[in-house]
Amino acid sequence: MQQDANKSKPKVGMNFLLIGSGQMFTSMVIAGFIVGFAIDYLLETTPIFMMLCGLLGLIGGSQKVHRLLQHMDKTQQKEQNKDADAN
Repeated sequence: MQQDANKSKPKVGMNFLLIGSGQMFTSMVIAGFIVGFAIDYLLETTPIFMMLCGLLGLIGGSQKVHRLLQHMDKTQQKEQNKDADAN
């Protein structure tokens, strides 16, 4: 009974990775807008580079979070397979 309860609980480290994924996504989008603003300021253009770099930050942030979540899924599946083999 006790082993079944422990299997369903995620590890504490995985919870911190989920918190970090939101911060990672947000920081990449903000960094994209800042870089784009700097390029627009240096070239004295309309905010086209700010929008482009913000979009690139959005795409890059979503890819990074997606990879992190895939890695977490693989890790949990490996742990479940080890537990199933041990029983």
